[in-house]
Amino acid sequence: MDTTIKITSLHLVVGIITGIISTGFTLSWFGIKNDVFATALAFIILYFVGQFAQKQFGDEISGFSQWLWDGIMPFLVGWVMTYTLLVAYL
Repeated sequence: MDTTIKITSLHLVVGIITGIISTGFTLSWFGIKNDVFATALAFIILYFVGQFAQKQFGDEISGFSQWLWDGIMPFLVGWVMTYTLLVAYL
């Protein structure tokens, strides 16, 4: 499989999972209701997923532009869409 597909898929799936976890903190599923912590948690998870992807595919990545479009943007789109839909409808 192409490296772009692997990185994008990894970040998108983790972004969706992070959206569910952030919704849990916003709607107090875990006993804590804190929107700021939910947002900060998403960026912390993004950092660690990026570090993991760097270890796995670092020699095949060609700069920040590729990280932005193949990693950061899919994560943010998955996270924001999942978070917004779950908060709005639950």
